[in-house]
Amino acid sequence: MNILITGAFGMVGRELVRELEGAHSLRLLDRDKPENATVFAPGTPTGRKPAPFATSWPCIQGEITDRAAVGKAVAGMDAVVHLAAVVTGFPQNGPETMHVNVCGTFNLLDAACREAKAKRFVCASSINAFGTFYWRLSGKPVSYDRLPLDEDFPSVAEDPYSLSKLFNEQTCAGFTRAYGITTAAFRFAGVWPEETYRQRRAEGLKPTAGWSDDLYQWVHVKDVVRGIRQALEKPDLPAHGVYTLCAADTRCPEPSMDILQKFRPDLAAKVTVPIPGRGSLLSIQRAHDAFGFAPQYRLD
Repeated sequence: MNILITGAFGMVGRELVRELEGAHSLRLLDRDKPENATVFAPGTPTGRKPAPFATSWPCIQGEITDRAAVGKAVAGMDAVVHLAAVVTGFPQNGPETMHVNVCGTFNLLDAACREAKAKRFVCASSINAFGTFYWRLSGKPVSYDRLPLDEDFPSVAEDPYSLSKLFNEQTCAGFTRAYGITTAAFRFAGVWPEETYRQRRAEGLKPTAGWSDDLYQWVHVKDVVRGIRQALEKPDLPAHGVYTLCAADTRCPEPSMDILQKFRPDLAAKVTVPIPGRGSLLSIQRAHDAFGFAPQYRLD
């Protein structure tokens, strides 16, 4: 399969290249040249750190908001994996976030469908599309009507980043209706690279001191790219779907029901599906049913 990867030099993108390159032909689109590539680095002044990427695959330097560059990138492709995005929900960055994330996704889908006649489009959404995790601009608490949290929960997104991801899911659905392209939008949990995973395993799980609105979620980058590959290669993938990809466990040492009963007994009463042991408070059942997603990395 000929596959275009956007945002190919980011943390997920470069791991996906390694996952796919033995079985597929790749083309890589990124705003940087491989030797000048950077990766997301929270806590640094710019939020990025240098990380040159060595690859023999053809690379196109360009912005996803540049329709001409996008058209060149998708030409001859059977599938697109769209990972490029601005990752900030702060309102002062709102215009850039919405322009890049929303218009860029539209450009890719438009070129993939009307020019390249691609058959499959896998898009990086985010658990932020739920609207319950980060950048709650109103400061108002969220009331869950059920746990584990699943994709049918009505979004309460407020910030530019969360809204952009929600809009992109709807854009995927619209292009599926219009052109018949198979689309999958993946709501990634907080993605950990291998070094973070090893560090957390070495440190051990610390007793949980209080409630976290992020539901103690995480996911290993290798599980993410394995899920993407499964969706690309699944012959009978649903025509359109939104799927949560997260680890099967939490970051807590205690059983998940104990956490709920101790810190949020109101939510413990809303558990609709049994959560065994340290099981995740986000449901991955839909991804499992659609393409066999079964995360391998755990913290115990």
